[in-house]
Amino acid sequence: MYKIIKIINNNVVLVLDKTNRETIVIGKGIGFSAPKGGVLHFSPGNQIFIHKKESEILDFIDAIPVEIIQLTSDIIQKSERFLNEKLSDSLIITLSEHILFAIKRFENSQYESINIHEVPFLYLNEYEVGCKAVEYINKVKNIQLPQSEASLIALHFVNARLNNSSVGETLKLTKLAYQIANIICYHFHIKVSTGSLNFSRFIIHLKLLIARCRALAEEPKIRELKSSLVDALEKEFLKNYTCAKKIVKLISDEYDLMVPDDEVFYLAIHIERLLHAA
Repeated sequence: MYKIIKIINNNVVLVLDKTNRETIVIGKGIGFSAPKGGVLHFSPGNQIFIHKKESEILDFIDAIPVEIIQLTSDIIQKSERFLNEKLSDSLIITLSEHILFAIKRFENSQYESINIHEVPFLYLNEYEVGCKAVEYINKVKNIQLPQSEASLIALHFVNARLNNSSVGETLKLTKLAYQIANIICYHFHIKVSTGSLNFSRFIIHLKLLIARCRALAEEPKIRELKSSLVDALEKEFLKNYTCAKKIVKLISDEYDLMVPDDEVFYLAIHIERLLHAA
């Protein structure tokens, strides 16, 4: 049951759900003649639910046509089934905006293909989602967005899964991860299995490593591993440690951060796990 708080327009209603959580409900005509304070009635299956405060979403509602929001919702629902994962509510906002502007650029003959070759290499599942999304958009809107759009859409799904602050941050991490994968390939003379669970965990570790180093830069703390543990780790994972130092140098240069010694050793351990997935 959804109690109506406010009718935003004929297609958008602000409600309270059964847990008294403020929710935006989007669907064609659901706000027409709906009484404030009453109960929202609709046919299930055609509505979009966004658990965001009204103030956070009004600009989005004003800027994006409801049919684009519905199109995006369809893509997200299909993708969540494919990925077997529930994604953040924020994805519908960022992806709707991206799809709308991609369509507009194409219709105005202003579309420029951007090939991001790292995406299919690093994020095969998300890239497949992007390919399916492009196919669906082209079918529904009767246009021909190029295949390169799949990588851009895929980044939105990567971003949602990593909970990054922006797609730009995800793209930067993607390019960094691609370089790191190449470092590991050349260092150990192997082919890294980027589609493995261990590699996904490795990417998450990189993200968290960068976040910790940023926090440390703002509020320096003394962080040391006991020398005996350092010695043991270095002997056990000597080749990994050498590789980790190369990676840390790349991270330091790319993000202008100091990376503590303990992070080098933790990275060496993650490399060991990654090698077993190679």
